[in-house]
Amino acid sequence: MRRARVALYLPSVTSRLVPPHTGAAAEPGAGPVPGLRPPFSPSPPLPGARRGGGCVPGLRVPPGGRARSSMEEPLALHPVKLYVYDLSKGMARRLSPLMLGKQLDGIWHTSIIVHKDEFFYGSGGISSCAPGGTLLGPPDSVVDLGNTEVTEEIFLEYLSSLGESMFRGESYNLFEHNCNTFSNEVAQFLTGRKIPSYITDLPAEVLATPFGQALRPLLDSIQIQPPGGNTFSRHNGQS
Repeated sequence: MRRARVALYLPSVTSRLVPPHTGAAAEPGAGPVPGLRPPFSPSPPLPGARRGGGCVPGLRVPPGGRARSSMEEPLALHPVKLYVYDLSKGMARRLSPLMLGKQLDGIWHTSIIVHKDEFFYGSGGISSCAPGGTLLGPPDSVVDLGNTEVTEEIFLEYLSSLGESMFRGESYNLFEHNCNTFSNEVAQFLTGRKIPSYITDLPAEVLATPFGQALRPLLDSIQIQPPGGNTFSRHNGQS
């Protein structure tokens, strides 16, 4: 006796993964339904992706696993310092109680240190040198003003504009427009912070005394330009 063959229809993996097709059902053995892809066929590559895998150019995957575009890289930070010099070399602290009737800790000259150079203002205009490179020698104290994202190129352009406007040499005045005025202006441009008030308040403290008022005509004529610096030039930063 010949055994009858029973044909069992088992739904294929494809039939379970492909969404139901609206309309007439496909007969077993028929070709693929138009518009549907086999479930395990490779997807088309992303635009810009290299053949064989890898990341899209311009993206890097950090240890956290999230791709970061090169446009999102943080800007470099540059330290900004304030050099403080006592032009009296300690004499103001000793003599001010007798001469002014009040204690002054120093006669302050300041400069800004950024991008590996020292920048200051005097009767000769804006000057620069290596840190501590003037004849004043090393500073009496150093104030950390923080960091700046301002690049050297932008900073030098900024100094050029100051040297042609607010801080020309002929604009220098010992009490009202001096090296500390310059340092305060530049510090706020770079970091948003002012220099210490005990420095910027010094002229007002001197002029508030009878002795300071008596000497003002003489003091107004004094021009201070620490020797050893180079006059700033917009072409190369120095002349």
